[in-house]
Amino acid sequence: MPSPRLRQRSLLVFTILTLLSENTQASVPIPIPIPIPLPVPLPVPLPAPLPAPLPVPAAVAPDPAAALNLASNVTGSILDTIENMLKPASNSTANSNLPAELVAFISQHGMAILQNGLAALGMGVNMNGTNVMSGTGKKVVCPKMSVVFARGTGEPGNVGILTGPPFFAALGEYINGTNQLAIQGVDYEAQPAGFFAGGSMNGAIKMAGLVRSSLTNCPSTPLLLSGYSQGAQLVYLALPLLPPDITSKISSVVLFGDPKNGTAIPGVDEKRTKTFCHDGDDICRGGSKVSRDHLTYVNDATGAAEWAMRRVGELGIAS
Repeated sequence: MPSPRLRQRSLLVFTILTLLSENTQASVPIPIPIPIPLPVPLPVPLPAPLPAPLPVPAAVAPDPAAALNLASNVTGSILDTIENMLKPASNSTANSNLPAELVAFISQHGMAILQNGLAALGMGVNMNGTNVMSGTGKKVVCPKMSVVFARGTGEPGNVGILTGPPFFAALGEYINGTNQLAIQGVDYEAQPAGFFAGGSMNGAIKMAGLVRSSLTNCPSTPLLLSGYSQGAQLVYLALPLLPPDITSKISSVVLFGDPKNGTAIPGVDEKRTKTFCHDGDDICRGGSKVSRDHLTYVNDATGAAEWAMRRVGELGIAS
């Protein structure tokens, strides 16, 4: 059995050999981890281009076809038929496009209308567009009521036939004495071009002159200003040409088939204005189609006359 001393020496040798063995082994370096690459940033999308602005539509020129449509209606078959009815040989001709009231009126007064002289109606009608109350060198005799009227596009004479004459006849029924009504027609060209331009300015100037002359010579005489179709356009153009001291004396304004229906009439109180427009009248809606509804304002003549006379109640209503 080894002695304790020997065992100690053996343990020391073993320890030394163990240490020498550990020092002689090559040390393996710890690998340095490879850094993880950063992700490539996603590209920032470019903003979408703004849509190109819509082109502003150019001003629409008047449709030549529409102009021809209006011209063919107001100067074509309808009015040609009326003119034929005015002639004695054709007075019995009936036309389904015309209301019975207008046919009857034409049959009664056809020759007076055809000859541009409505004196046959028993009223002081001036067909020359000049003031019947001035320029004669004689003493002015003022009527009970004066009317300045502008006809529609393509109508004959200077008061036309579709609306003016029936309206005048109805007014005469409400005046105590038909010879107390003076009517002045506006003598203007009344062509389709004027209608599409918003009314003839030449006609408006003439209308304003007639109003001024009538009210200057007979300031106490009620004056009714009226127009049909393009003639209504003239009323809108003529009133701004007159001073307030003149427009304030206009007793009433009556319009038929008004292309500017719903627009305030300048210079005249709303209570003194009345517009007659049929539901099916394309002209009253700003259009250009001439239909039966635009040709039948003869049916409104009596109602229009009664309304106008009530605006000047001092004249009295005929029984």
